[in-house]
Amino acid sequence: MTIVTKIINREIDAVIIYESENVIAFADHDPINFGHILICPTTPYATFIDLPACVHDEITQVARDLYQRIEFAFKPDGISFLQNNGKFNELSHYHLHIFPRFDADNFGWQSGDIGIQSIDKLRESLACL
Repeated sequence: MTIVTKIINREIDAVIIYESENVIAFADHDPINFGHILICPTTPYATFIDLPACVHDEITQVARDLYQRIEFAFKPDGISFLQNNGKFNELSHYHLHIFPRFDADNFGWQSGDIGIQSIDKLRESLACL
């Protein structure tokens, strides 16, 4: 049983922002900033590709609504979305992070060591797609 399932079953307390038969959204317990929310299917799909289209569509609709609500409530400099799969999905349950961003929040992107690549190298690396 995943942490999300325990929240859905009310075995773990959470600040629930939205809930339907297929989707739940709640505050992240370790937020980047206040207003950091996880949007999850109520069924424990592991990855993005596992989501049925109707669940994906509802998650997107909830994200659009929450974007506007976060913008109004927190007046951020921007809003970020983050979604991890495979071993980077620590919950073993699909979830989409949405959170307000501020200039001084110290959240950032750290690239690997491969550095900036030429167009030719990028084209070559993606030829198999």
